[in-house]
Amino acid sequence: MSFTLTLIRHGESTANVDHMLSGWMNVNLTARGRAELESLRQTVRYPASEIYFSSPLQRCLDTFHILFPDKTPVVSDGFREINFRHMEGHVLKTKDDITSYFSDWVADRPHLDEETFSDVERRARPAIVSTVKKCLEDGLHSATVVMHSGIMRVSVVTLFGMHKETFNRMSVPNGLGYVITFDDKAAPVYFEKLSK
Repeated sequence: MSFTLTLIRHGESTANVDHMLSGWMNVNLTARGRAELESLRQTVRYPASEIYFSSPLQRCLDTFHILFPDKTPVVSDGFREINFRHMEGHVLKTKDDITSYFSDWVADRPHLDEETFSDVERRARPAIVSTVKKCLEDGLHSATVVMHSGIMRVSVVTLFGMHKETFNRMSVPNGLGYVITFDDKAAPVYFEKLSK
């Protein structure tokens, strides 16, 4: 029996609008982000799940409660965003700044003391695989996680053995994400984008 894991990115945050590295900071959803999530809840066919998880950060919890108002998430630290540490709150002012920063980041060249791609890879894959294994042990066949774009992209790249440069070419719109199919031994076999 296969297992379906749906990964959903939080709604638009104030940090997204400002191009700020928010990482483990708690930042709010924007009014537009909340409205977009309400619209997505009506139009997107999010796969039904037997259990739901969320990053503990407020933007994910707020997103969760908008998209799944009748569900209660299991809050898991394993799904936190990249820890930018002393770079948290830093604004990337231009598209070139963003491209340059994340090219260095993927190459494991931190600007200060932030988690690198490899650091996140070491915690992302185990967080996903252990969650799927535990669900399978409990007789469950589906789960949904509300999380962040950075850790989501690292997870998909790592799970499917892609070159890590793929991270910078992936786009995850707010409120959407990926649906991953695992086999009965928690090995990933297929993924597709969750779309409108």
